[in-house]
Amino acid sequence: LEGRLVALENVDSVVELVRDSDDRDAAMAGLQTEYELSEAQAEHVVRMQLGSLTSMEAGEVQTEYGEVQAEIERLETILGDESELLEVIKEELRDVAADYDDDRRTTVIEDAGSVTREDLIAEEEVVVAVSEDDYVKRMTLSEFAPQHRGGKGIIGSRPKEGDRVSTVFTASTHDYLLCFTDRGQVHRLKVYELPEMGRTARGTSAVNVLDLDDGEEITAVVNTDDTDEGYLAMATKDGYVKRTAVSEFENIHSGGIRAVSLEDDDSLVDVEVTAGDGDLLVGTRGGMTIRFAEADARPMGRSARGVNGIELEGGDEVAGLVAVEADDDRDLLTVTKNGYGKRTPLSEYRRQSRYGKGLIDIETDDRNGPVCSVETVSPGDGLAIMSESGQIMRTHVGEVSEVGRNTKGVVVMRLEDDDHVAGVDVVAADGDDEDE
Repeated sequence: LEGRLVALENVDSVVELVRDSDDRDAAMAGLQTEYELSEAQAEHVVRMQLGSLTSMEAGEVQTEYGEVQAEIERLETILGDESELLEVIKEELRDVAADYDDDRRTTVIEDAGSVTREDLIAEEEVVVAVSEDDYVKRMTLSEFAPQHRGGKGIIGSRPKEGDRVSTVFTASTHDYLLCFTDRGQVHRLKVYELPEMGRTARGTSAVNVLDLDDGEEITAVVNTDDTDEGYLAMATKDGYVKRTAVSEFENIHSGGIRAVSLEDDDSLVDVEVTAGDGDLLVGTRGGMTIRFAEADARPMGRSARGVNGIELEGGDEVAGLVAVEADDDRDLLTVTKNGYGKRTPLSEYRRQSRYGKGLIDIETDDRNGPVCSVETVSPGDGLAIMSESGQIMRTHVGEVSEVGRNTKGVVVMRLEDDDHVAGVDVVAADGDDEDE
């Protein structure tokens, strides 16, 4: 501003000096010498347009210069007088308070103790995927929007060549889980200890989280947060069933403990929490089911093998186990390897004696393939279905038709020719409301 005022006060001589100079640099040097301007002031004068040399422009510059000088004097006064500075700070804080004066959004409470790692982790529903080569990861459930029945889902994992997804389940990040392996061992795990990764990630080796032997796979997961009494009912591939009190699984060391004894060619397939006075329903890969009173399988210790639950024929194997009440009004959801499934009221599965052949549940022809999963569901529940290649599909139970026993069912998840369903888990109605 000071340089511009000098130019306006000496407009004729300044114009003549600039016009007679050989170039811009010479003009700037001449202005600095003649009028004692700084380099920045001289450059500004040289760049001025002729329209800025009018008398009106001169008045505006003079006014602006006076305002800037007044502001400088005011700021110097504030900086030179501590009481004046404090008064300005108070006034500005009052203005901020007036602009943002609303109710407090947080609550100040008495210190309740130290902050743990869990306190810093958001509680949210997640999907956990485990592969046959024991790669594991968790993903936020909300990443997978529900689809209509018959959808292909979206990528949830990219297993390495030769590997495939073997288990999928949903849980909360703050849940404590009992993870049962095919070899009859059980490990205790907090869900947030599992690595959180993107949909296209393979996951990390489970040996970094659980002490698993080579080739050992997680086949069943039980949420223990709300389970401090009752029994854990277990079913093996060869049809054995065993009940053990939950209290026997309170102290699980880092290397896991024995949950059930198995024959050399047998493996643990599924585990359910029971109250002790209901029924157990065992489903096989060949589409058979048997329902019997759980009291028919007396409680045993962890080292026991169990008792015969179902008589298998023709190389059939157990696919899953569910616990039901005597007057249970839910449905039995059956899903096959080829992506077909159905719902049938539990009332259609009459109670029988333990170790019978059971009743036909679903046809397992070439179209359907063998049974992959059996679950109990209510109308408002959701489903998370994952294929061996890593596709994940969410849908609502109501999308799956309710039909009788001994039927084929409908397509639930559409798969590529070389792909199969790896697992199904139920998302309880209260955890699925956000997508209704």
